[in-house]
Amino acid sequence: MARLKNLDDRERWREFYDLYRGLIMGVARKAGLREEEAQEVLQETMSSVSKNIGDFKANPAQGSFHAWLLTMARWRILDQFKKRMPFSASRQTAADSTDTTPTVERIPDPQGAELEKLCDEEWNRQLLGQALAELQASIKAEHYQIFHLLTIQQKPAKEVARMLGKNAARIYLIKHRAGKELQVILKKLHQRLG
Repeated sequence: MARLKNLDDRERWREFYDLYRGLIMGVARKAGLREEEAQEVLQETMSSVSKNIGDFKANPAQGSFHAWLLTMARWRILDQFKKRMPFSASRQTAADSTDTTPTVERIPDPQGAELEKLCDEEWNRQLLGQALAELQASIKAEHYQIFHLLTIQQKPAKEVARMLGKNAARIYLIKHRAGKELQVILKKLHQRLG
């Protein structure tokens, strides 16, 4: 985060953009935004991060960086939905009006809770994707293939053993070791990315 606070560190900002672009776009799309709206959410979120990163303090009691980032993305997503809404007559009231807020505007937005869930799901999906890429780079290609067939594609171990000409015990051992390595990678990613 310290390097991000230096707005002139283009390399770090490029890494940051590459890492979080998919997360923000994925959440925006899953929330129901069109592609151009999702792009706008991405750009506005990145702009907000660059403007507010100086105020961000890493403090687990106040939440992680990715939670802070996703909060900003949620606000931008809600802004996009508000842009879709027709101009309401209730918003035309004068500032000194004594009218009460219409009932419909006092009801909590259920989409806020849904957006939080979408953000968490997309964050976990992005982390898993990154972890799988790191796992693939760190173990033998054959071992990754076995792990992928068993875990991602959910193929039975006997079928994988037959396909690759290995015994089932060896297949299980490789899956177990690769799974442990994946957990180590995920833990490091959580520590590194918040």
